[in-house]
Amino acid sequence: MSELRSNDQKHAWIYLFNLGFYILPIVLYPYSLFQVIVMLAAMLVFIGIYFYCFSLPTDRMAWPIFGMFAISCAVTPLNPGSVALFSYVGFFVGFAYRWQVALACVLGVVATMTWFQLVPGTHWDLFLHYGVVIVVTVAIFGRVERLRQRHAREKEKSAEEIERLATSVERERIARDLHDILGHTLSSIILKSDLAKAQLGKQQYDDAAKQLAELSDIARNSLSQVRQSVSGYKHGGLQLELRRLEQRLQDAGFSTTISGAPPQIDSQRETALVLAITELVTNVIRHSSGEHCEIHFNESADTYQVRITDNGSAMNAADGNGLAGVKLRLQELGGDVAIKTQAGYEVALTLPKQLESNA
Repeated sequence: MSELRSNDQKHAWIYLFNLGFYILPIVLYPYSLFQVIVMLAAMLVFIGIYFYCFSLPTDRMAWPIFGMFAISCAVTPLNPGSVALFSYVGFFVGFAYRWQVALACVLGVVATMTWFQLVPGTHWDLFLHYGVVIVVTVAIFGRVERLRQRHAREKEKSAEEIERLATSVERERIARDLHDILGHTLSSIILKSDLAKAQLGKQQYDDAAKQLAELSDIARNSLSQVRQSVSGYKHGGLQLELRRLEQRLQDAGFSTTISGAPPQIDSQRETALVLAITELVTNVIRHSSGEHCEIHFNESADTYQVRITDNGSAMNAADGNGLAGVKLRLQELGGDVAIKTQAGYEVALTLPKQLESNA
């Protein structure tokens, strides 16, 4: 159950200004010292219960509210300023209970004040008139505060849910980026290591040294990319990445053709495209039994298309985590992935020229 929020609890002292209506008669009327002590003691106990009630959840406010009501009734024959005490009862009743119960309780408080006015009488002829107005008004304030805090909690829950979903999406992005980056990098490291080993076996030391130097550069770039992935993958641009991928394919023994004009697109879609093509080229190097790979760019009135094709056998081709990540990455941008296996293995990527509003 809800309780008065910490910000309101900090300002609880301010809300005690209404006790001025209770203190004023003590100053103006010729009470005896004993009566003054009794009324002040009742007020201090009332204030203690008031602060205690502020700290409780609504389902535990019943007895403190009843205690404030009892003190209000006890001091009314002495001090008509007890209308101020009844007003606090009205506030907590309006705040703590659903409107049907709150309305019944407020009517009960009004009936009690009516009895004091008509039967034993009070020292103030307007006790009932002012009391009803104050109690009903403050009870409405309590009800409004209940609704305001409910709305604030729902807003906080919505914000927390949005933050949770955003965190989940970011984790998925980092996981996909790391998969793509490390998959590409480790494949390159394996390839360069194998080439260096073979060249050392043939005593081609200069060529082996070149492969080892490139291997060192690949490791450094990989470390940098992994660090950058937590804040958004950064790359050298589509053109530069294509040249790097072409060199990788050639090092792996694939003749390579890059045709068409790479699109000039925003960084978000360019990053998605770079990572998707990198993953697909890595798959070609790892799994293809062919010797040729083609990367072809095209565009229509509404979309950009990229087709990655190799002439290896597609008999045992199966979708893995990398290809699933490529599909998800493009779908988040309103794009699509299509696979053909009739002649070799072909993956066609499609991206819209205009980002969808919810992308």
